[in-house]
Amino acid sequence: MKASGADKSRMYFFDNLRAAIILIMVFFHVAMGYTTWDLKWWYVNDIQKNSFFDLFVFATDVYIMPVMFFIAGYFAPAVLLKQGLVLFWRNKLIRIVLPWLGGVLMIAPLIAYSAIFSRTEAPPSYFSFWLYDFFGAYYQQAHYWFLEILAAFFLLFTTAYSYKPEYFKQQLPCKQPSVRFFTFFALLSAVPFFVANLFFWVDAWVRIDILFVIQPVRIGLYLCYFSLGIYAWKQAWFSETGYRPPLFQWGIPAVLLLFLFLFYRVNFTLSPEISPLHKAGHALLFSFFSLTATFTFIAFFQKFADSDAYLWRRLAANSYTIYFIHQCVVIPLAYMVKNLSLNVWVKYAGVSVVSVVLCFLIAEYWIRPLIVRGNMEKRKRLTG
Repeated sequence: MKASGADKSRMYFFDNLRAAIILIMVFFHVAMGYTTWDLKWWYVNDIQKNSFFDLFVFATDVYIMPVMFFIAGYFAPAVLLKQGLVLFWRNKLIRIVLPWLGGVLMIAPLIAYSAIFSRTEAPPSYFSFWLYDFFGAYYQQAHYWFLEILAAFFLLFTTAYSYKPEYFKQQLPCKQPSVRFFTFFALLSAVPFFVANLFFWVDAWVRIDILFVIQPVRIGLYLCYFSLGIYAWKQAWFSETGYRPPLFQWGIPAVLLLFLFLFYRVNFTLSPEISPLHKAGHALLFSFFSLTATFTFIAFFQKFADSDAYLWRRLAANSYTIYFIHQCVVIPLAYMVKNLSLNVWVKYAGVSVVSVVLCFLIAEYWIRPLIVRGNMEKRKRLTG
């Protein structure tokens, strides 16, 4: 994986981190089918189970989305300042809003239908399910909810920018954040988590209006990370003269909090009735583990993966497409092997690796050429 040295000023580690998080998301969604829980809503449940996957899902679910929202927030001001408000939203409509609508209306129903198809000998026809059931009790957005929430955060950001554009400019010289700052942020992000958890189950989804859904307990925390990303860009973090998170100072607390969080999650948050005190503890551990894990990933990738090496470059270029299509690959593969009496580790590793490889190949050699060809034809029409 040799670097080409194309652009020394580009933060390649963010591209590579985003690609890695998407791959972890694939492993995460494969693991859901091998947990010991009786997940009637999950798409394909395997006959093989192992409690390790319970812990893997618990831990991974904490940090993957904060990392994604932080990165999105970090680059939002620079893109807006470069493109202007109109072009910014034109690109967001094409890249986020329209794919979200397409995913929710065309692909999410197929994904939801797989939960019935995979465990019913005589499932209803897909057309009947889509027409009568999906937009009722079975409505969900699959993994496309991220695009909905991201678009909403961009709307909040651009609204704030319109009212006070002078705030969204980088401040030099760079300020180094203190331990007190990060502690305050962790406590702040725990507040909406705790308050919402008093009224909603921690993993609950709530439907708003016809299409929109939110996860009440998580959305405030995600907004905090999106906002932290904006603040980090403003303070020029990760630049040559800005704050560069030290790996061991973040990594050691992250590992300790990982074990403490898992112990607490298993022993104090799974009962039907959870006391407010235990919910407060859950919110604090979730928040502090999320923060330390996020900056451990950033520190690791800035130190060891700040490269435009070919494989990283191709993974980064196709990460969005892999995110978009991965459930369409994971679910059929999981269904094909779900009743096979194979070792659980063999099945999980096989489905995970094959899913990643197939997603990459489809994105790189099928979808990407179609997009490139479409863009070229569009330019030809515009230039006459």
